[in-house]
Amino acid sequence: MSQQKDWAREKYRGVEDSLKTAFSPDFEELDEDGIRHDVRESIRQGFFAAMCSSTDTTLTEKKRFLEVVCDESRGRLLVGVNAALKNPEECLDLLVHGEKVGCTHAFIEYPRSLRAESPEDVYRYLRRLIDATRLPIILYGYNCPAIRHLHPSGMLLDVFERLADIPNVVGMKLTQPINIGAAYELSERLSDRILLGPANLELIPILAKNYRIQWTGQWVVESLQSPERPYLVEFMDLVNKKRFDEAMPLYWRMMPAYKYVHNLQESFLLKGSHPWAHINYYHWYVGGNGGLPRGGKEAGESAVLDAEGRNEIRECYRKIGIAPVAAPEEEFVVGKANYTKGIRAKNLTRMPMYRE
Repeated sequence: MSQQKDWAREKYRGVEDSLKTAFSPDFEELDEDGIRHDVRESIRQGFFAAMCSSTDTTLTEKKRFLEVVCDESRGRLLVGVNAALKNPEECLDLLVHGEKVGCTHAFIEYPRSLRAESPEDVYRYLRRLIDATRLPIILYGYNCPAIRHLHPSGMLLDVFERLADIPNVVGMKLTQPINIGAAYELSERLSDRILLGPANLELIPILAKNYRIQWTGQWVVESLQSPERPYLVEFMDLVNKKRFDEAMPLYWRMMPAYKYVHNLQESFLLKGSHPWAHINYYHWYVGGNGGLPRGGKEAGESAVLDAEGRNEIRECYRKIGIAPVAAPEEEFVVGKANYTKGIRAKNLTRMPMYRE
């Protein structure tokens, strides 16, 4: 067992947040106060780590995002580099920068837009990223369109087995809409060497009964809890202790909210996108900064957050006993940090992901 794998078994345990970038009201700059607020909220939620996931941002902004999060966390939170980018050179650059500024681990994937001609193409691509850093690496188990002609699951299990033997490969996130057969086979073939983190709540009790399942994350974990009602954190703590009889009442408590967020995300995940505005709304509702995402090239692929969607999210929280947020909706639109400074919303009709 390598030092990195030992580190992961000790530290990579519980719930990992997916931390999003916050922007100035004109979307021209990062809102560093909003980012710092979200780091503090991730700590208050009881999460052990935060993966720095940003969309519609430049490489320079992604680097600054990492710097701000590492500075604010000050060792109180593990900080991950999301190096799952389309451009491999930018992935390499971001991995090197993340290690330099104090990140603790990194997330990589084979790009859905880069058609693989053979399994060796996939291995070489991922191996190049892994070898570029000393950071512990989290792989991604998802149905990649660029690989489906090589295996119906969109995953190459033989390649993952080879990668699992590399000292700094420590884990794999299993995507939320993963095929159950693929989840089983990945668990059978990899769980003796790397940690598996299901993003599907329904799979966690089943897999954890037979395999080492000690973390979940890099998804909308705020959808199931608040700092005052840390259901998911408590659930994973009980799962780690193999106290399944005590964990299952929490599972059923979260299920009404989980079913909604699962269905919301599934269609977007399968095409490589996310309902970004909805995700930010979840963060804001339980204390996060919120704010609308930057409406760039991916805006047309993302769900519009309308009044019906906001009400459905509120209803999910009500069903699991989380009190309504006291702040006005306008605070979500501009972000909590901006709203505190007296900044108010303007020109909402020009924002493609939000509808009053």
